[in-house]
Amino acid sequence: MENYSEIFLIFLCLVIIFVAGCTNQTASNVSTQTPIPTNDITSAITTSIILTESPSTTTTTSIVPNKTPTPKPDPTDVSEIKFLSYSDSDFSVDYPSTWTITNSTYSPYYCESVLETSRNDYHVCFENETKSIGPFYFWESDHYKKPYRVVTFMSADGKLKFVSFTIDFLETMSGNYMLKPNMDWTRAQFEARYPNLTASTYITNYKYYQAQNALASTFDVKLPEGSNYDPSAYSEKAVVTLHHIHYFAFITDNKNFDKFRNLKDRIISTIKTSDSS
Repeated sequence: MENYSEIFLIFLCLVIIFVAGCTNQTASNVSTQTPIPTNDITSAITTSIILTESPSTTTTTSIVPNKTPTPKPDPTDVSEIKFLSYSDSDFSVDYPSTWTITNSTYSPYYCESVLETSRNDYHVCFENETKSIGPFYFWESDHYKKPYRVVTFMSADGKLKFVSFTIDFLETMSGNYMLKPNMDWTRAQFEARYPNLTASTYITNYKYYQAQNALASTFDVKLPEGSNYDPSAYSEKAVVTLHHIHYFAFITDNKNFDKFRNLKDRIISTIKTSDSS
């Protein structure tokens, strides 16, 4: 009986030892596993997310300067030009439809020349008027009314100009003026405008004729290239009536004068003065 008790005790001890060894081994195995830190988990999640963003769109705005298109010059073929008719109390004329019209006046004055000699220094006195208006008679006269009337027709590109310059006689002088059938007056005016040039060299196509019961003259002037005179080329028509002196000029430069000769002839041929006698 005692032997059985001893054997039972020994068996019980072995069972206890065996159970204790299994428990320690399980605990040791769990404790050796390295936990994942919280910040590593967060980092892993963050880096594993691919953020989807809308593609960056860059809009390039080109600033285009506000430039006015350069006007085209008038055709050299007159048949390609549309003409309009202009008229006022002084005259009428046909002109290209693309041209602009400006009405103005000019008040004459007596200009003492820088040399205080005579009116031979007309060019010095009236250089600005000749450039801005045209090659006309700007002197003050006791026989003329003030102011003088100016109508300017300008081409779209600004390279061609047609100008009328009208002077009224005083009532006491009406009928006392007439054009002479020679170049004396034309020559004198040319040499006053261009004192260093000879009129006979640069005045061409001079004509004297009857127009609408009034006397008229026309001529061309083409100055040498490189000269400082402005204008450097023009065609002029003068008409003297009972009450007025009418000057007309088709103005360009010496490079374009021959190019637009047909246009000049077309415009000047349509001039009609209102006071024709």
